Amino acid sequence: MSHKKIVIIGAGISGLSAGCYARMNGYEVEIHEAHTQPGGLCTGWKRGEYWIDGCLHWLMASRPGSELHKVWEELGAVQGRQFYHHDVFSSLTGLDGRKLSFYTDVDRLEDHLNQLSPRDASATRAMCALIRRMGGFQAPIKTPEVMGPLGGVAMMAKMLPYMNDFMEISSLTLGQLGARFQDPLICQAISNVIWDDNIPALALILTLAQMNRKDAGFPLGGSLAFARSIAQRFLDLGGRIVYRSRVSKILERNGQVCGVQLADGAQVDADYVISASDLHKTLYALLDGSRVDPLHRQLLETGRTYAPMLMVTFGVNMDFSHEITCIGANYQLAAPLILGGMNYNQIGVKNYCYDPSMAPAGKSVVGAGFNADWKFWEGLPYNSPAYCDAKERILEMTQGTLEQYYPGFASRIEMVDVATPHSYERYTANRHGIFMSWVLDGEFQRRHPYIPKTVPGLGGLYLASMWTKAPGGVPGAALAGRDVVQIICRQEGKRFVAARP
Repeated sequence: MSHKKIVIIGAGISGLSAGCYARMNGYEVEIHEAHTQPGGLCTGWKRGEYWIDGCLHWLMASRPGSELHKVWEELGAVQGRQFYHHDVFSSLTGLDGRKLSFYTDVDRLEDHLNQLSPRDASATRAMCALIRRMGGFQAPIKTPEVMGPLGGVAMMAKMLPYMNDFMEISSLTLGQLGARFQDPLICQAISNVIWDDNIPALALILTLAQMNRKDAGFPLGGSLAFARSIAQRFLDLGGRIVYRSRVSKILERNGQVCGVQLADGAQVDADYVISASDLHKTLYALLDGSRVDPLHRQLLETGRTYAPMLMVTFGVNMDFSHEITCIGANYQLAAPLILGGMNYNQIGVKNYCYDPSMAPAGKSVVGAGFNADWKFWEGLPYNSPAYCDAKERILEMTQGTLEQYYPGFASRIEMVDVATPHSYERYTANRHGIFMSWVLDGEFQRRHPYIPKTVPGLGGLYLASMWTKAPGGVPGAALAGRDVVQIICRQEGKRFVAARP
């Protein structure tokens, strides 16, 4: 058993994952978390008798058989957990009354699209064939940063059957994929299915491929329960979590980290420090910004990120179980909805009636999520009168819009909640309140097969967060934590150990 100590900054999924694997490999581990509970962005919160889930819509590799599922087992996240598998990923109802549903059964999806637009049969056939072919693909859990030459050869051998498809789709955005269809409803539905037409089309294809094989279910109980199970695994392994403990500085001596300083001035010694926190904050606040990897600098200065989120949630005394989708039932708007300085041509309505833990029987948690403009919110100091007024206007406009589609909705509201980019930034310290990291095109990823998890000229510090595992998300966060422990073990000449409980 090693006597070396690792201090981890943040008990989000990355920090918890790093903690679990560090304990499996014999290190003494202490996680310092600014809040009172684990999970970071993978969280939820209670409002009266309603529960708002703030993260997961589906979990990649929710069924046994893949390398990523083994990771979930190693982290104690899926044992005994039930999953709900959606029949519909998303839907869009047009102004003409037609409704497009992204069925997760690809045969049903193909029939449905052909009925909506026979003239798009060729584009439909090509897209659905691609979804079927990608059904056997399993994303590798290792990057070139942690695998040796033999590992790289093995990975390429697994990728080879899918290489042509990757070459075709990796350079396409959702907007470009949608433009292959002549029908305007199908074009808009595909282009905006994940809220942004510049997102890589591969995100939709891989998601539908996984859902088609029932390998991307929602973990019942929600995001916070999922995170707590990983935290419990870490504690069972002998790790320690210190809550309400904010790190203010990473300490170093002669080019080597030696611990952290806490907000109260206390110092904690360590042989290694893993920052599972915001990349910009780590480099420019916890450190002095004098040593930044050129790729990190490029991404922070010019990299495109996912937009921050504005989430309006209602608890209503209505049963929405007739309209369950994974990420939302969307409606085209006759006139743009103007919220927080942005115009929206459609509104998405998501409910959680598939998870009985979210609301009392016969009632529903109903949310509307929007991409947000950080510049608008940056100009409104948190909890200032202008900020509160903006939230109130957004709430009223969203409520009024939903009333048009669900008559009686407004009179049945029992709970309201508005989470702005400021809410996310204050809770997670993620810059600009972003909940996913970089939007990287295929060319960037070919030139940069991984984002470095080290800082130039500073030994013993490792970066484990969604910012080093684009585009982020819960799987990326978990794998980032796993990666850094493999790097530490390799540096010490130790065999990396990963065990299921």
